[in-house]
Amino acid sequence: MIHLRTSWQQVKILTHANMKARYRKTIVGFFWVVLNPILMYSVQAVVFTKILKLDLPDYYLFLLGGLLPWIFINSSWESCITSIVTASPILKSFQISPLVILSSAILESFVNFIAAFIILLIPTLIYSGTYSLNLLLLPFSLLLLILFTIVSTSLLATLHVFYRDVKYVTQFAMSILYFLTPIFYPESFIPENFRWIIHFNPLYILIEPFRACIYNGSTPEILLMQLKGLVLVSVLLLIFNKFWSKKKNALFLKL
Repeated sequence: MIHLRTSWQQVKILTHANMKARYRKTIVGFFWVVLNPILMYSVQAVVFTKILKLDLPDYYLFLLGGLLPWIFINSSWESCITSIVTASPILKSFQISPLVILSSAILESFVNFIAAFIILLIPTLIYSGTYSLNLLLLPFSLLLLILFTIVSTSLLATLHVFYRDVKYVTQFAMSILYFLTPIFYPESFIPENFRWIIHFNPLYILIEPFRACIYNGSTPEILLMQLKGLVLVSVLLLIFNKFWSKKKNALFLKL
């Protein structure tokens, strides 16, 4: 318990220091971070509703529920996969766990994600006039999304210490998965004989229950999707624990 409390204090201190350094000498500071997802969302919403005229009810809510979680996962992977290698001087000089460095970077991404999501969700809900009690299930979907991001990022970052190709493979995979995951289009657009593919897509498994909570999802369906997400996170956690227990002693030798 004491060790966890100390680690959490280290995570908070590092996150605060990183965010303070990032926004130093900027005029609008934190706004620059949330501006990127807001612009991506706004541009895609206009393109698909006004130009391509995608016929989908409350498309703004649909896009918001898929795009923002995707940006959170993608930005976390992008900024955190190399964080252990980048922080090697700190890890060698101080008694600090590599997982603290990772958790700090993920927490920073999460703060940015939550800020952008709230800024966009409230006016989008008001504009659409669509409210559902399924919003009460949103915190659990959010928790699964965070846990998945933490576990998957930790696994990828640890692998990257031993195999530097992981960074490039992940970037390549995310570029492809963006179009193979129903982010800006519904699952119904995929031919039935190919839909089984996305059901094995881990990003879809985590993003879809999140979106269903704010967009046209039934409560039993959401609970079933959340259960699948919990199973996925549990499996990833077991894989990471097994890999970490074998490689943690050799980790510092590879930095």
